[in-house]
This record gives sequence, structure tokens and C-alpha cells, in this order.
Amino acid sequence: MAMPRTWLPRAEEILDVLRRMKSKQLDRAAIEELFQLQRRAAIELMTQAGAPKVKRGSAFLIDRSSLLSWAERVFKDESWQLQRQQETSEELSRSMAEVRALRNAMAKEGKPPIAFPIIESYLRANCASLPPAIRIEHGQVTIHVTNDTPDEMLKASCQLLYELAMALNNRISADYEAAGLTSLRALLATLPPG
Repeated sequence: MAMPRTWLPRAEEILDVLRRMKSKQLDRAAIEELFQLQRRAAIELMTQAGAPKVKRGSAFLIDRSSLLSWAERVFKDESWQLQRQQETSEELSRSMAEVRALRNAMAKEGKPPIAFPIIESYLRANCASLPPAIRIEHGQVTIHVTNDTPDEMLKASCQLLYELAMALNNRISADYEAAGLTSLRALLATLPPG
């Protein structure tokens, strides 16, 4: 199993250093310092980058130009994952802050949060799988809950709205992946104006 490329966030800096260096070869210690890796990870990186196998006791060296080409290729091929992770992390932070703010606002107003189980079908929901209680028509969404106590109706409404939100999210995600896009900005750029 390949080790995670912990150096990718610093790849542009590493590539810049490799381009400016005059040395034709780098040893393991230089790789450890440049890529900020431990010994084993540095050896694995050198092997992946094409360093020749060495006999016991010989110096483990890699050609700088080979390392540069390999690092450029990895950065080009894998940097989109880094961007996606960063966007996901930022989205998660924003969502958590919104949830905390909402819970605080509800607590100030004396309204307890509504809890309900999140079942597998909610997570896989799509517009075709929505229950009959949720109707999507041109320009209108209708949520129908059965007459019950106000608390039960509120809980049922929240569950249905959550299922609807997941169905819409899954639809957007499917469109996003089908278009081969690497960011939400790229998806929004494909939509017609207005």
C-alpha cells in the first residue's frame, strides 16, 4: 500500500527547490529534509520516483531531474484530490459553524433540537425514491404530514425535509461527478445564467 503523499500541500515549493538546485543527485537525507519525511517514507518515495536499487552499504541516490519529473507528474495527477479535500474541509467547517449557531439560537429561544434516526434509505435518497408525502411539482414542493400531535408532526416534517435535502444533494453530486468536475465552482460555471 502506498503511503499518503503528505508533501502534496507543499508540492509547488518542493518543485521550485528542485528546479533551482544545481546538484545532479539527491541522497535519502536530502529527500527527508525536502519532503519532510521519515527515513522509510523517503526511501519509498525515492523508489517510486525511479531510484535504482542499491547494494547494501552503497549510497541511495536519485537523479534530481528524474525526481523533478516524477514530482511534477504526481502533483499534476493528484493535486485535484488535495483541492477537493480542502474544499470538503472548508465546507465541513462552515456546516459545523452553522449547526452550532442554529443550536445556540434555538437554545436561546427555549426550543430543543429535534432528533430522529437517520436511516440508510435517507442517505441514498433520490428524487424518484422520495415517499408520496413529498411532492415536487413545477415551482413547488409539498410536504404532507398526517394529523398527529404537534411534536410528532414537527418531527415527521423534519424527517421528510431531511430526506428531500439528501435527494437533492445526491442529484447535485451525481451531476457533479458525471460532468467530471473537480470543484463546486466548476459545476456552477456549467449552469446557464439566471
